[in-house]
Amino acid sequence: MTDFLDIRFLETSNDFRQLEPFAASIWEQHYTPIIGGDQVAFMLDKYQSAEAMFDQFSAGYKYAVVICGDQKAGYFAYDGKAEKEVFISKLYIHKDFRRRGLGRRILDFIAKETHALGCTAMTLSVNKDNSDSIQFYLAYGFQTIKAQKVAIGEGFYMDDYVMSCPVHRQ
Repeated sequence: MTDFLDIRFLETSNDFRQLEPFAASIWEQHYTPIIGGDQVAFMLDKYQSAEAMFDQFSAGYKYAVVICGDQKAGYFAYDGKAEKEVFISKLYIHKDFRRRGLGRRILDFIAKETHALGCTAMTLSVNKDNSDSIQFYLAYGFQTIKAQKVAIGEGFYMDDYVMSCPVHRQ
């Protein structure tokens, strides 16, 4: 699909306050069947709250909202100060915009940014039970490099695959 895509970088604490409810809507819909409502609520507070995202932004991560037409379609974040490889912290697309090529276009954008930073690879982590996303990343060219299970508090874990994709001159 050839939807017009507008990538808007976030810069103020107000930008992140506006992003927070959109992030919650994606997480509640997509991740509740995978990790359960209690863990989704915990992770929204710990990683997807306006404060948590602004803190990551303040530490050098680039955050952007993806607008398709006149609607928010998704958001992403990556390490903007990477030295060797760019870590994609977030890449989430609202259910109404999935399977329209937006994920690939976002990854292509991040790949260009990765190359501009002088890095040679993109990495990310994805929940082991998030099969649709795993298949998408594999189709894009990512490879699983390891499995990891990380305690995040209150008895919850992130049980993920770490995936990497080389970035070539675009």
